Amino acid sequence: MKRNRTARPVLFTATALLLSELAGGPVHAGVTPMDYDASVPCRAFQRWGYGGWTAIAPVTLNIDNGVSLSFAPGDSMAPGSTIAGVAVPIILDRHCGNL
Repeated sequence: MKRNRTARPVLFTATALLLSELAGGPVHAGVTPMDYDASVPCRAFQRWGYGGWTAIAPVTLNIDNGVSLSFAPGDSMAPGSTIAGVAVPIILDRHCGNL
């Protein structure tokens, strides 16, 4: 029985190409809930405690990730909380003051 000597280099080349594709693929930066932003009508929110916020008027925030979040008067957000993957209290701190 005769061995095929060309199979080994072909297998080695195919493996090297596959591994280089995995290692050289695109790098995606991690996006955290704190990375999003929106235009905020600060008059629609009131800050309480150590970073919590409550809506005092009906408002919709159009987040820059394409999500729209609507709040009714009385809707509250605790510090460090997220809504639909967005850290809304941090956005409010950024635009309306972190007193």
